[in-house]
Amino acid sequence: TNILSSIGSTLSNLPFFLTVLVFITLSAFFMGFRHPRIREGMSTLTPSRIKVTIGMVLNDIKKALFGFVRAQLILISISALLMFIGLLILKVPYAFTIALLIGLSDLLPYVGVGIVIIPWITYLFLIDNVELGVGLSIVYGILIIVRQVMEPRLVASNIGLDPLLTLIALFVGLQLFGFLGLILGPVILVIGNALYRANFFRDIWRFIVGKNEGIEPR
Repeated sequence: TNILSSIGSTLSNLPFFLTVLVFITLSAFFMGFRHPRIREGMSTLTPSRIKVTIGMVLNDIKKALFGFVRAQLILISISALLMFIGLLILKVPYAFTIALLIGLSDLLPYVGVGIVIIPWITYLFLIDNVELGVGLSIVYGILIIVRQVMEPRLVASNIGLDPLLTLIALFVGLQLFGFLGLILGPVILVIGNALYRANFFRDIWRFIVGKNEGIEPR
């Protein structure tokens, strides 16, 4: 009944969805076509102080985005390398292939490498392969510790923020927004830092208290 109801609702809303899609497509086309003129007009109307502030914020966000991606790639490489070394020590066949797959699984939110290793360890104990299960558990524990220690520092160094502030941003973002907060937390911190360096908060305060004359960005 629920499936039939959802199908009927989708079909009844289909004309609306198609209409919105047409408007979005046309709007994107015309905005792209007139983008240089729109950008020039916005630049003319925007005060120089605001343009400097926006430029600094966008530049910092761009650097932080590439830095965050680079940090995650480094962490994945470290996870794969540690797993490869551990599997070699444990004499597990196809160590390189397994380590590569486990490294790629580190991209998954929340679970990470645990989505592969935990079921594997459980299976080993169920079939009484205790030695390999204990060894793999030790490797997994080392992997978790290394990642937790290195992640704040790598993210901080690659996006240009203090490691402690980055750790706080990651934790607060995770608590407020879930996995998405691991990205939003540092991004919000980067934006706040860029606004601070551009004297945005000082300008706002001086405007509120009536001292908005002679303010120049750094």
